[in-house]
Amino acid sequence: MVSIIIPCYNCESFVHRAIASVIGQTYREWELLLVNNNSVDGTQQVLESYQKQNPGQIFVFQEGKKGAPATRNKGLSHAKGKWVQYLDADDELLPEKLEQQVQLAESENADCVIGNATLVELKAGKLEHSLRPLYKKDIWIGLITSQMGITSAILWKKEILDKIKGWNEELTSSQEYDMMFRMLKSGGKVVIDEHVKTLIHKTDSSISKDPDRSKMVRIIDNRVKLRLQIMEHLTNINELTEERKAMIHRYIYLELYGNKIDVKEYQSTKLNGLVLEIPLKLRLSNSWKDTKKNIKASLKSLLPGKRKLATE
Repeated sequence: MVSIIIPCYNCESFVHRAIASVIGQTYREWELLLVNNNSVDGTQQVLESYQKQNPGQIFVFQEGKKGAPATRNKGLSHAKGKWVQYLDADDELLPEKLEQQVQLAESENADCVIGNATLVELKAGKLEHSLRPLYKKDIWIGLITSQMGITSAILWKKEILDKIKGWNEELTSSQEYDMMFRMLKSGGKVVIDEHVKTLIHKTDSSISKDPDRSKMVRIIDNRVKLRLQIMEHLTNINELTEERKAMIHRYIYLELYGNKIDVKEYQSTKLNGLVLEIPLKLRLSNSWKDTKKNIKASLKSLLPGKRKLATE
């Protein structure tokens, strides 16, 4: 059996889509655990209506501690299936997702199936679809570069989740990849499913646009800390190849640079003396991009004056 866990927070207007995608699965051995996390809209009533329609297969729980990790852990504590599928309330599973991934996991004796997903985003009134990349050549590089799937595209064996004690409820970001890291450290076996069986309905949550600078920095800190932990672990087990090391350095550099955090200052204050070894070509490329932006900004600031002079 597969236990599908949906954390629910103020989702009365869209959770129907996620639930319908579960009910429409070709694989019938499932239970659906809907966990309400302090919703203040009509979410609870919606969840209860589905429970009434599907008694014995759909169950509703409450979690008072804020955040998706605690909510998912509440579902995990009640899960009875051999497999666990986490599904965000705004995403959906394609009909054969569970059937095909359970078969794959069983045939490969895997602890986790990393699936592919399509991102669906509304831009300028039009829905745009893009494939979320997977890196299958090296699972550690996939983890380092955040190309090892996304929550709703992954199938977990409950036994491995219990072993690593589920989600880290103290983390405010990077919880999913932290859990993957702990699974790999514990010896979990992963298989990749390149077929798209999940739709991720994306909203604009870019941290670079978040007006709360301190929140943005905390998110960056969590991401960087995880890569440093990966590097330490790989060093300890003698598996830190030059390629993996280079990808860790590159990831940290681009994360800092892309979010306008002073790389040199961050190195001196938070990287414990680690010097990022970044190819000169990449540094020059970013420097040139900044230069072009500054030139464009300067020209733009001059244009109003030029227009004014032309009309005088």
